[in-house]
Amino acid sequence: MKFKLKPQKYTLLFVLLFAAGGYFLGIPGMITGIVLGYFVGGLWAQLGSDRVVLAYFENPGPSSFNEEDPGLAAFCALGVYIISRASPKVLEDDAAAARIAGGAVSVFPRGKKIGPLAESFCRLAFTRLSVLNPDLLTESMAARRRSEGDLALLGSELASMAMGREAWQEALYIRQYLDPSYQAPLLENPGEDPWKVLGISKSASYREVKSTFRRLALEFHPDNQSGLNDAEQKTLSEGFIKIRDAYRAISREIIK
Repeated sequence: MKFKLKPQKYTLLFVLLFAAGGYFLGIPGMITGIVLGYFVGGLWAQLGSDRVVLAYFENPGPSSFNEEDPGLAAFCALGVYIISRASPKVLEDDAAAARIAGGAVSVFPRGKKIGPLAESFCRLAFTRLSVLNPDLLTESMAARRRSEGDLALLGSELASMAMGREAWQEALYIRQYLDPSYQAPLLENPGEDPWKVLGISKSASYREVKSTFRRLALEFHPDNQSGLNDAEQKTLSEGFIKIRDAYRAISREIIK
């Protein structure tokens, strides 16, 4: 069941509760209660909204939080992921959030109206950087924007945020997924059988492929492991890259 946020109802509830509490202090107490209820209700609603968005970043899929433009949250998270791949780091979080929000303003239909919300999404995404999954976020954004016919434009804008080889490789995959006509070099090792890498049969459903990828990505992601030495970290990282590239290869094969 989808959880739909209705901030105005939270605010109204707290206004009524605080006003009722101030009733015993007379009119000044009621006015004070209304003002406090308005601010507390707004804060409560925002915290609830943030929790839903953070849950989406951790596990991209169906959701019903307010994006203003469909796919905006995924776009912001992908921008954060791409910029975070830059080495050395060239933008602080606030500057990066402003850069990504500016990109969103330039390509999403609602333009400047979404700027503040886009920056908010970016800052939230930075707090979940270690669990951002670009493959699932890309698929999620594509599902939300496909009917709008602007996936190629979104992919191009995201690619423009890449700085450095690693960031560029990630951006290439995202852009090619969003715009299959865009010619980008293959990023995975063509000698690997992607189905064997994931340990699943070629008759497996796409849902099973995605479920397996989610599980393996969490298991092998270096950022989610602690207490490992350099050699173990390197082995884990190489395994994660193989798993990610196998999933990408299978995804391209299925969506052809």
